[in-house]
Amino acid sequence: MADSLPTLPIRIGVMSDTHGNQALMHRVAALMTDKLGATVIIHAGDDYADAQELVLYGHDVRMVPGLWCREYNNPRIKRRIHEEFQGLGIACAHADKDLQHEEYAAAIIITGHTHVARIEHIGKSVFLNPGHLKALYDRGQDASFAMIHIDDDSVRIAIHELTGGVRLEKKIQRSELA
Repeated sequence: MADSLPTLPIRIGVMSDTHGNQALMHRVAALMTDKLGATVIIHAGDDYADAQELVLYGHDVRMVPGLWCREYNNPRIKRRIHEEFQGLGIACAHADKDLQHEEYAAAIIITGHTHVARIEHIGKSVFLNPGHLKALYDRGQDASFAMIHIDDDSVRIAIHELTGGVRLEKKIQRSELA
């Protein structure tokens, strides 16, 4: 995982709340990797088995279980991850309640759970929720995913529609992040 760091620029795909909709999940994973250049996919929970399926299909995946996954109560499976990508810390947990102090120090903090896409720059961190891939429409929200683009001097984070079109994006100078 961390021993073979990708070189800049880095493209990371982020998805959450697939809830067993593997057809939509695979469609988005192909879009992320084939069209948008993602070399790593972060799956922010619900459903952990879905994320494991992405691994079986050859994707480089970082994953956490969601609150409704049986793996969430397995002490051998981490509820949160924190990894460095070329010096930029990215932390992920399915729900805010699972983040701890050290995760809040990351440059990018990823959660899912609410099914509501968001990018919010607060202090030295960016809070990202990619939305959901449960269905085409759920909880008043269209399905969506995110892409993180890390370059030498900046980070661009975008929420994408299923077509690949950008719904929302923020570009932040690396010097502004933790």
